[in-house]
Amino acid sequence: MNLKQELREKLSVELRRLRHERGLSIQEVALMSPLSVQMIYDMEQGNRRRYNLYQRLLKFYGKRLEFTIKDLE
Repeated sequence: MNLKQELREKLSVELRRLRHERGLSIQEVALMSPLSVQMIYDMEQGNRRRYNLYQRLLKFYGKRLEFTIKDLE
């Protein structure tokens, strides 16, 4: 797995969590955000989408993407 795939996989889990935490369906998020149902579904499945679409969805949830480098344990 390459870095982009790993990032998409981890981000997809977080995006689903954020939506479920708010009790929203994909359709509801699409109605309240500038994104389509298909775009949101793709991002939550870890499919390839442009970075700016991830940024828009994260902004909708009041979040931003940040990277952390950690020590090996």
